[in-house]
Amino acid sequence: MVAIDPTPAKPRTRPKDRREQILREAYRLIAASGFNAVSLSEIAEACGIRKSSVLHHFPSMNDLLLAVLQMREDQDFEYYRDSPHTEEPGPAGARETFTRVFHHNLDRPEFVRLYAILSGEALAPDHPAHDYFAMRTRVAQEELARSLDWKPDPRAAAAELLAFWSGLELAWQHDPELDVRAVWETFSDRFFA
Repeated sequence: MVAIDPTPAKPRTRPKDRREQILREAYRLIAASGFNAVSLSEIAEACGIRKSSVLHHFPSMNDLLLAVLQMREDQDFEYYRDSPHTEEPGPAGARETFTRVFHHNLDRPEFVRLYAILSGEALAPDHPAHDYFAMRTRVAQEELARSLDWKPDPRAAAAELLAFWSGLELAWQHDPELDVRAVWETFSDRFFA
């Protein structure tokens, strides 16, 4: 007589779903502790799988980090693509657009924390995301400069805006009680005048 196990079999996770689960957990863990403090084993444990299963989807921790950064980029792109865009040119339109994006970031503190931690870690030339952040900064400054073409020196204005924005988000991570919306509005009154 063959014994029948009455426990229902767990549904198999599809590879795409598993990959997305690994990315979500890696994102969460890296945002909490930084890339240098998280291991593949910890990510596997958070997913309820073996380390070899993580390696099946991502050959190394560096590959996983780059996939997490790409996921973040994709989320940003989707938001910008789907959000309403102002038709008003010049300072007023730029202020409206940047304020909307700034507030969107404030609704995702884990997202901001991930970027803040990784951009700090990636200052080291041997960090796997060093080139990514150097390129990302250059591209962001170029795009901002195009949006700020009404400023006397759009490149300098882009560098100022990016530095202020990054600094304010970092200050917010250190002090969640900081009224970043009020600080942004005060800065915007001057910058977009």
